[in-house]
Amino acid sequence: MKNILFLVTGMSPQIITETIWALACNPKRKVQWIPDEVYVLTTQIGINQIQERLFNKGVFDNLKTDYPQLRGIKFDSSSLMGVEVDDEVLDDIKTPEHNEAMADTLCELVRWLTESTDTALHVSIAGGRKTMGFYAGYALSLYGRPQDRLSHVLITEQFEQAINFFYPTPYSHLVSNKNEVVVGDANNAEVWLSEIPFVRMRSLLDEESILSNKGFSEIVATIDKSLKPIQLQIINNDERKVFIGNDFCKLSPKEFSLYLVAAELRLLGETLRYPSKDIDGDTIDSKHMKRFNEVYNQHKSINAVDEVIVDYDYFSNTLSTIKRKLKKAFGVKLAEQVAIQKDGKSGGFGILISEKNISIS
Repeated sequence: MKNILFLVTGMSPQIITETIWALACNPKRKVQWIPDEVYVLTTQIGINQIQERLFNKGVFDNLKTDYPQLRGIKFDSSSLMGVEVDDEVLDDIKTPEHNEAMADTLCELVRWLTESTDTALHVSIAGGRKTMGFYAGYALSLYGRPQDRLSHVLITEQFEQAINFFYPTPYSHLVSNKNEVVVGDANNAEVWLSEIPFVRMRSLLDEESILSNKGFSEIVATIDKSLKPIQLQIINNDERKVFIGNDFCKLSPKEFSLYLVAAELRLLGETLRYPSKDIDGDTIDSKHMKRFNEVYNQHKSINAVDEVIVDYDYFSNTLSTIKRKLKKAFGVKLAEQVAIQKDGKSGGFGILISEKNISIS
């Protein structure tokens, strides 16, 4: 499995080397986690800082030399990503528009980094503005899998102001603050990795949401809807629409007729009988088929047949097309709850949400 480290940073590229050391080199860590790839989201100023201080001045190469287990890590200029607005990387995150762009970028990056099943993602929220860390953690909560982790890195207080401290060295190395006052020996520094528990909500997203480039707000709204009690509204008029909140699904005459009958039966505490595939001429119960045709005749086109026989083929095909349309309109999670499906108690088929959450007008 490929290990991927993703960090958000601001003006302090030290966060990157400190986190890598804490994960992969700390002798006090029971299981060392060595990243195969490292990616960073930051601002243009942050990109410049990383480029100059970690790459141009050789700090990252020194880290790999000091700790040979890190030599295989892929981390270079191509690993640095910036938050963009109007195709320009921002120097700082200052306005609501900037924050929205950052949230969408983080959402897309974490979605991309969790796309493959053979990867483990570790997200560090130690750097950058507080909102960057919040959105990074939230994005991992949206898309995170069982193997993914979230953390924050901490260092010994005396080294927090050291401008040339990047990681605990395996040899003596004095470090100083901006006034060139020595604050300690990097060999004696301690770096702790604090893992942060988070709620994994990926299971609440349908496959389309996981694979699509939806923005942060849209993904949050999708999950929010799936967590709220469903209020299913069926409006029996020429438009043949089924509503959940402001979203609706438009059904064909035959689909709407079967769905309306199933909803009416739910209010009565009844279900539909699935016709047998092995019995010629078997249909849903006659009283239910009578009601189906009453609704169907109200909505059918002029040239359609006057009476429909709801047998095995008609019933199964219509259930499939209804479910497909519900998924497209409401997403997989909601569609699974409001589709016509088997009732484990009665053995019949119906809409299984509470009758209190169904209204027909």
